[in-house]
Amino acid sequence: MDARKNCIEGMRQVMEDKRVTLLALSSLYRTSPVSPVAQDDFVNCVFKIGWRGDAIELLSLLESVEQRMGRRRIVPLGPRTLDLDILLFGNQVLNSSRLTIPHPRLHERKFVLIPCLEIDEDLIHPVMSLSFRQLLNALGDEQKVTLLEKMSKEELGLERGARMGGCRFMSIPRKSSI
Repeated sequence: MDARKNCIEGMRQVMEDKRVTLLALSSLYRTSPVSPVAQDDFVNCVFKIGWRGDAIELLSLLESVEQRMGRRRIVPLGPRTLDLDILLFGNQVLNSSRLTIPHPRLHERKFVLIPCLEIDEDLIHPVMSLSFRQLLNALGDEQKVTLLEKMSKEELGLERGARMGGCRFMSIPRKSSI
């Protein structure tokens, strides 16, 4: 499968879980790798979900989808079939051996910040207290992010209130409001 198909299939598999409700979905972007390991470009997107559960339960779901799609963690920062990350979980800050929220490199990556801003122009980093726009403006031109295509839940074949997406996402716990 190519990167675009993997991204969409990852979305579909996560959306099968009844604890997830799609709130917003960014476009797909072709992005240069941010890694010393030589590899092809990635396809990334961000989606905002409502989640009925805690962050560790969500992480377990994402890891199971990655495994079903053939992800093997052999080379750190190396090529992978699919990479599903929790970027934000409401305004929660979490530092455990298994999960760090917000994502520890979120502020360094255009391929995260650009699609996040497409979804919500008013996002603020819960630890740094800087807007995502400020974080993006602080990055240089080295990372390449190119719009690949707009996405909609209809294009993904979602029939009911839909759920998660692509390669990166932010979660809003179901009981929280934005």
